[in-house]
Formats: sequence, C-alpha cells, structure tokens
Amino acid sequence: MSKEQQAYVITGATSYLGEEFAKYYSSSEYNKVFLTSHNQSKNSEKSSKRLDKLRSNNVMYLPNIDLTKESDLDKLRDEIDNFIPSKFHVINCIGYFPPEYKTIEKMKNDEITKVIESNFSSLCISASKLIPLMCEKGGGHFIGFSTHTAYQNYPEMIVFTAAKMAVESLIKGISNEYLEKGIIANTIALATLDTPAEKEIKPYGHHEKWLKTDEVCTIVNNLITHSNGLLNGNVIHAYKYSERYFRESYFDRIKK
Repeated sequence: MSKEQQAYVITGATSYLGEEFAKYYSSSEYNKVFLTSHNQSKNSEKSSKRLDKLRSNNVMYLPNIDLTKESDLDKLRDEIDNFIPSKFHVINCIGYFPPEYKTIEKMKNDEITKVIESNFSSLCISASKLIPLMCEKGGGHFIGFSTHTAYQNYPEMIVFTAAKMAVESLIKGISNEYLEKGIIANTIALATLDTPAEKEIKPYGHHEKWLKTDEVCTIVNNLITHSNGLLNGNVIHAYKYSERYFRESYFDRIKK
C-alpha cells in the first residue's frame, strides 16, 4: 500500500449508513475498502446487490457474516488479514431499532435480544477479534455509533438506549486499553438519520433537519483524517438544530 492509501473495514455495510460509507470510501482509488454484512434488514437484499457492483482490486465484500459467531469472526479476521497489509480503520455500522416504539413490558424476549445483539453484542464480540489485528498492523481508528437520545432517557426506547450507552462505555474502554498500541477509538452519537426506514417510523418528524448519511461520512472522515489522539475516547455529538426538537415534546414529535 502506498503512503497515500488508507484502508477501511465497514461492518453492517448493507445498512443505509453502511452503504453510504461503502460508496464514500470506494470512490477513491487510494482507498482499500473491506465490506461485510449479515444481510438481515429489509434493505439488505437490494443493498447487497449494489455492494457487489463495487467489488474491485481495492474493494472486497464479504456478506452473510454474523458478528456474534466465532467461526464467522475467524473467517472475517482471516479475510481482512489477507486483503489489508497494514494499518486500517474500522467503522461499525451494524445496528437495529424496532419498527415501533414500545415500553419494555411490551417487548418480547427475542426482540430485546435482537436489539442488544445488533447494537452492542456484535460490536463487543467483533472488537475482540479486530482490535488485536489492528494492533498487529500498526493501529487505526475504531468507530462506533450511539444516539443523542441516550442522554434524554426517552421512554419507549429503554432497551435501545441501554445498548447504545453500552457502546459508548465499550469504546471508552478500548480507547484506554489500546492507545499505546496505536488504536484511537470514538463514538459518534447521532440524531435521527434521514433514511426511508426512519421516515416510516416517524412520519411527522422534522425531516429537513435530520442528518444525511453523507454528512455522517464527512464527520467520521474528518475525525479519522485529522485525529491526533486528543479526542481519543470522546463521544462526538452530531445533530442539527431543529425548532420542533427544542419546542415540542418527545411524544408530540413521534405520535403527532
């Protein structure tokens, strides 16, 4: 790899955000990009076909990887090891929000498990495999995503909020344990993303003030490109000012 070339691993690549990162980084010939996904969302099948078209000498796509299964993680680690010869960055885009707001008493056990596994367990378990590989290859930036709602303690989002707070705690722990080995870790706490899935859940939201997925790519790229370690472990909050957000109640915004 030349000095100018950067390498990125993007998990959850068939998510709306993951696919945006895939397009963002694969558009440059100086980037080496490794994409992986589990292919469980409604968007996955069409997204996976689009990701297939990105394949090249510098872009690899490995679908159907469950980040909570050791055999899949071993395969993922080996494929990344063979594809990327030196330092690389990991952007974790896997996640899940239930299709409707519910109090915890109304959530079934399998739904609770899916929220926790998709948002936290997959990140934690995959970190146990990818962080050591990053250290072997010279370090890199490890990025996870949280949500600004975790700080508001909104009702009907308890499990999702708890999982995202766990993400922030995990990232802070990684930033402390592995800094000397070249790892910088940050969490980006996002407001609502402007995606078809979010608009289906919140049809009355202040859509024009929602974050665009390409805006998130710019935020993360700036963080990776210009990082000197001073922000290591920090949670970066990303949202736009919205009069509806600051003037109307939470319940009015989601159920109006």
